[in-house]
Amino acid sequence: MPELPDVEVFRCYFDSTSLHQPIAEVALLSQDLRQSVSEGELGDALTGEQFVRSARHGKYFFAHCSGGAWLMLHFGMTGYLSYSRNSDAQPRHTRLRLRFENGYHLAYACQRKLGAILLVENVEDFVRQEGLGPDALDPHLDPDSFAQELSGSRSTIKAALMDQQRIAGIGNIYSDEILYRARVHPAARASRLKSQVWRDLFEATGEVLHTAISCQVDPARFPSDYLLPHRDKEGRCPCGGELVRRKISGRTAYFCPKCQIRGAA
Repeated sequence: MPELPDVEVFRCYFDSTSLHQPIAEVALLSQDLRQSVSEGELGDALTGEQFVRSARHGKYFFAHCSGGAWLMLHFGMTGYLSYSRNSDAQPRHTRLRLRFENGYHLAYACQRKLGAILLVENVEDFVRQEGLGPDALDPHLDPDSFAQELSGSRSTIKAALMDQQRIAGIGNIYSDEILYRARVHPAARASRLKSQVWRDLFEATGEVLHTAISCQVDPARFPSDYLLPHRDKEGRCPCGGELVRRKISGRTAYFCPKCQIRGAA
């Protein structure tokens, strides 16, 4: 599932391909998504305009149109962007296609239809209405505010990290990596963690997310001492121990019981 690093990579891809180009045509090829607007609304807002900047909050992507509206995309489980010259080469599960006056196309594809396409007036208002917590890479977030957001959870630390109303952007894969880097057991109770653990989790969060972005979210490019390149049923921890795969708070967690002893029962 696209998490914060994936969406940040999409945002950079969008900026390098689709900014400051007049939009000639808007085609909404499917409204069968979790949330969507009509083709007419999209056409009225985007046709003849151009995107002037982009933004991201957690797993949500926003593109500001010269006409004033923001195009919001959520990528669900399988969404991504594709920019190409030939519309016939568009991804199979394209839901939205924009044709620019230069002849190129931007496609938003989403196979499992769990994504969203919306028009919003203001990013900050949208974030507030959705009840999203601060972005996990918000420069104003510090160890104390990070701990304050998460320590009130009655759930496991894995579930707390993934709670978008507390901190926005972290999902199943990167919560495992953050916990591994901080040597915290995923089933540890968030409310029982000590201040030093919270500081380590905060540092691990920034390290992991920035590393994922710099590696273009490609597991093969991650450092070998990270969990992600080994995160599968037959995987082994970089320490040499066997990884455990277990349901924790309803989600599949991978962790090393030898390394991740902080907060373990």
